[in-house]
Amino acid sequence: MTLFDRPVAEFATKNVVTVSEKEKVLNAMKTMISLDIRRLPIVRGDKVVGIITMLDILDAIYSWLSDKNASGTLYSDIYMKSVAEVGTRSVVTVRPNTPVGEVISLFLRHNFGSMPIVDEEGRLVGIFTEWDVLKLASQLDFPHRVRDVMTRIVYVLTPYSTVMDVLEGITVYKFRRYPIVDESGKVVAMLHAKDVLRYFAEDETVEKIRQGAVEEVVNNYAINIAKSPIFLAKPSDPVIDVVRKMLEYDVGGVPVVNEEGTAVIGMVTEKTLLLLFEESQ
Repeated sequence: MTLFDRPVAEFATKNVVTVSEKEKVLNAMKTMISLDIRRLPIVRGDKVVGIITMLDILDAIYSWLSDKNASGTLYSDIYMKSVAEVGTRSVVTVRPNTPVGEVISLFLRHNFGSMPIVDEEGRLVGIFTEWDVLKLASQLDFPHRVRDVMTRIVYVLTPYSTVMDVLEGITVYKFRRYPIVDESGKVVAMLHAKDVLRYFAEDETVEKIRQGAVEEVVNNYAINIAKSPIFLAKPSDPVIDVVRKMLEYDVGGVPVVNEEGTAVIGMVTEKTLLLLFEESQ
């Protein structure tokens, strides 16, 4: 039996943190940040009825900010909504014995980032995510170089980019990670979507939003909330070295710079690394 034929349950997270369908979005945000997770299955009893992700929440915040006809407040309309109203209701699930290769293929085909695992009665027994795929990749001997897997479409920020600019990039352009570069093109900070969620979940930010000071919140410079470690790769670096450092640094994306380190020319992400498995199966 090859690795790809083994049951997905062998590699999945067993003790899954969930949220009830009536829980408030604000509480889900704080749970994600405190536990450093990106998604929470929504349950009714012990059955999965949806999922809410970090991106669902940031998309909802951006949509509210962009809606010129919004009559309420960001606090009441998003933070105080139930997770069932903001999350995804229609969730694809798999059984514990589904081959891990089949699940990875579903990730690639449908652009999934996670897969809840349920038993015959529909009860949640685990979850398999892109991060679990990264752990699998670290155990394999891929001969590829970074240039073979990097995407050459990169969204970079400057020290003058705002939080609103980042929200637009996340929602409209679907980028989750942002190198912040100075005038010479050197990377001076790294901003990940989880940094943005952390910012919107901080007590100080929540209080400003509750009081209606939304403009102050979104006009803050993005570099002020960039908390992720800076880890750069070169096109000639072995992919497996980058995968292991991603796990060590706890980052889901790495900027690729030219040999001189003066320009960002690509990104390696969990999504691009999935393609390695497509070739291997």
